[in-house]
Amino acid sequence: MSVDDGLAEVPASDLTSTMSQEKEYDCMECGACCGCFPIFATEDDVVLEPQIKEKGIRVENFLRTDRVAYRMHPLPFLEACAFLKEDKLCRIYETRPEVCRKFEPGSEQCIEARHRLGIG
Repeated sequence: MSVDDGLAEVPASDLTSTMSQEKEYDCMECGACCGCFPIFATEDDVVLEPQIKEKGIRVENFLRTDRVAYRMHPLPFLEACAFLKEDKLCRIYETRPEVCRKFEPGSEQCIEARHRLGIG
């Protein structure tokens, strides 16, 4: 580590640890966030992905906000979002709602969701 440039060299063992930690929070094998927290879509999300209107439940007018128009999870008889496939991949990934786009792998909420489902 050089004090002058403010940068620290990362030992190779730490790089391996960091890389495995990133893989631990790989969304391609998880789907925990799709089944642990309420998921709401906006009217803008529906414009981008019309299937939300078909699969979600429209929120009552008195509860609607600019951030909440359709409920995608929880829904009756489903354990996760209707767009989560059995292989834990999203059917509408390219056009998923903004709330899903903002959810970050490895965040506190991600770790909580994984813990709730016993994923780790």
